[in-house]
Amino acid sequence: MKKVIFLLLDGARFDILDQLIESNSMPNLSSIINKGSYNKAVSVFPSTTGPAYIPFLMGQYPGNANMPGIRWLDKINFSKNPFSSNAHRSYVGYENKFFNADIKKSFKSIFNYLPNSVSIFNEITSGLNKENDLTLKSKVFYKLLSHFFGSSTIDKIAFKKLINSFDNKKQFYFCCLYGIDSLSHIQGSDTENIKQLYKLFDENLGELKNFLEDKSIYDDTLIIITSDHGHSNTQKHFDLVDYLKSKNKSVFYYPLIYKKLYKKFDSSVMVSGNSMAHIYLNNDLNWSKPFSFSQHEELINDLISQDSVDILSYKNSKGDIIVLSSRGKSLISDKESSIYYQPLENDPFDYSIGEGFYDENQLLNLTYETNYPDAIVQLLQIFRSNRCGDLVLSANPGWDFRKKFEFPLHRSSHGSLRREHIIVPLILNKKIDNVPKIRTVDIYNTMLEFLGIKSLNVIEGKKLDIY
Repeated sequence: MKKVIFLLLDGARFDILDQLIESNSMPNLSSIINKGSYNKAVSVFPSTTGPAYIPFLMGQYPGNANMPGIRWLDKINFSKNPFSSNAHRSYVGYENKFFNADIKKSFKSIFNYLPNSVSIFNEITSGLNKENDLTLKSKVFYKLLSHFFGSSTIDKIAFKKLINSFDNKKQFYFCCLYGIDSLSHIQGSDTENIKQLYKLFDENLGELKNFLEDKSIYDDTLIIITSDHGHSNTQKHFDLVDYLKSKNKSVFYYPLIYKKLYKKFDSSVMVSGNSMAHIYLNNDLNWSKPFSFSQHEELINDLISQDSVDILSYKNSKGDIIVLSSRGKSLISDKESSIYYQPLENDPFDYSIGEGFYDENQLLNLTYETNYPDAIVQLLQIFRSNRCGDLVLSANPGWDFRKKFEFPLHRSSHGSLRREHIIVPLILNKKIDNVPKIRTVDIYNTMLEFLGIKSLNVIEGKKLDIY
């Protein structure tokens, strides 16, 4: 029976992995690559834990699944009733329990096809038999331990549970490894301590590989090793809440959401990964009115002049996406059969792309080697969510958008459209034929094909030809 083992090395940087492989510091991973494949894939925006898992497990972009970040506001529901359970969310805390319910109901996960799968330290469990969520009761404790102290214990436990869970009836195993991501936030993402966690992963991988070979199931098993996002070190914090307050805005934000008991708000900030943020704005304290550029033009121009802000995007009255940076301005329009891109005042991404109609694969190929791989497609997908902000911000390198109530203070961040956040390693123990430019959303279709499953949903991404 064919099996898929998905090892999600959360927050792994492709450049550090390159260094360690080249220095022969990861022999077990190298042995898999030698007979398999090593590529780099484009993740999604926001490039952050949670939303960036959706491509792996559902074959969708997070915007399609109405999951635009780890924090969001629903302006329509908030206008009707700010106390509604569907008005706003932060998955950093007790509201994490709503994650599965908040994903758009029409999409199936791989667990709907294979409910007898295994899930370890993973939040997207829709369709999974409850007893197969092996960390259902312990994940909160170990995630908090990892978050506050950068503990590697969570990864050791994950591998132990993975090996102990094997039986012939299970086909899919999804195992999340959080040590690198957690310690990166605390220390910075390129310290020697971080590199030791990569090497610890390699040791655990060797034990897993030996186990599969001893059971004579290695050849029939597809091993996938990848990440949801990268990291870059953070030196400066631009707190968007304080900034909006300096502009005489009344700001709704986490964790001080209790203030809605006695206060009205004209704006909201929801940060994800700390290097991207949604800003929600209302007109005359009315959240149900659509966003108006003319009412907020001065604020937008001031924001884009800030050193911390790299890319700012919003939808105009026609539904087109306007992209701004200090370098230029462009327009993105989602047509029925193509994507229209038009640089208006130079190019905000410094792309060498002329005005015209393109398909998604063309845009990936044209932008893959730039500082903003696939940014046009990624902005389109996030604005498909009705929970998306009026303004969507992506930070400059070295900056993030949150300082208060961020403990421990982040020394490395992610979430942005930048290359260092959105390009991730992709390693398979199988070779890929005619390797194209790859998105992480391509992995889902590839897994289904390998396991002989036909999707009941229209899914994003293409199938990778593996052998």
